[in-house]
Amino acid sequence: MKTFGAPPEAVDGMRRAPVWATFESVAPTLAYDAAVMGDGSVPTERATSVAVPTLVIDGGASPQWMREAADAVAGVLPTSQRLTLDGQTHDVAPDVLAPALRQFFLA
Repeated sequence: MKTFGAPPEAVDGMRRAPVWATFESVAPTLAYDAAVMGDGSVPTERATSVAVPTLVIDGGASPQWMREAADAVAGVLPTSQRLTLDGQTHDVAPDVLAPALRQFFLA
């Protein structure tokens, strides 16, 4: 499963999850995801042209590469705010995410 970077033991766990059929149904799109992502680097040159205020969020329990990508994006966006949600992963809990979004959009 190199395309999306999950270690074999994670894939084994996903196979036993009730959502596995959904994962299988979207598996063909991974090739498109890989094509869009190219070499996986952050498109910093394009990001510098984003003119709207942007909140870049990651989870404190997310993989290091995701955190580094969030740092890279926030570092080049001209009007970004950076936020790490402690204890959260890519699958952030709605009750944790909602207050962060509310604060950003109502500020």
